[in-house]
Amino acid sequence: MIQEVKERLSNLEKILHRLIRVGVVTQVYPEKGTVRVEIADLDDVISYELPVLARKTFKDKDYWMPDIGEHVLCVFLPTGAEQGFVIGAFYSNKDKTPAADQEIRRIEFSNGAFVEHNRKTGNMRINTPGDIKIEAAKTIEINSAIQVRIVAPDLILKAQDGGAFASMEGNFVLKGNLEVEGNIHATGSIIDEGGNTNHHSH
Repeated sequence: MIQEVKERLSNLEKILHRLIRVGVVTQVYPEKGTVRVEIADLDDVISYELPVLARKTFKDKDYWMPDIGEHVLCVFLPTGAEQGFVIGAFYSNKDKTPAADQEIRRIEFSNGAFVEHNRKTGNMRINTPGDIKIEAAKTIEINSAIQVRIVAPDLILKAQDGGAFASMEGNFVLKGNLEVEGNIHATGSIIDEGGNTNHHSH
């Protein structure tokens, strides 16, 4: 009985060894979502095209592709090495993690861009060397309990297509000069530091 169990475990180990492999990506087919992988423990055999698993592919779609040279974990069907999937990449001594804190969720790109959220502090950071564009078919609303700060060398606020109306509500302090191309209409007084108003005359 014990010998039979040992034989079954040995056979199971052999099967699992064939089903689960570590390899290095050699070719990428981004339009098909597949890659070819070199399997080191199979005498550097190059696999058939393997689909890269994603979280959703039907109504909603999630997309990612490993890079050439990236180490990935592959799972093959019992029918043979012709049918299998890449289930993910993994970190190693050579490929370090981009963070060292379990409270942080971070997506980092090779061009330096990243998205990071710290669930302990609640802080979120987005950094990119390129443009950020947000489009919405309806309202975009930004609410802050403390402050909204916009800092840029050049700041443009423009109604859509030069629209006729844009509004700002609240009390404002302007540090710098104001130049207006058009008329100014005020329902109250306009007073300068000398006490002159828009109704003052000499």
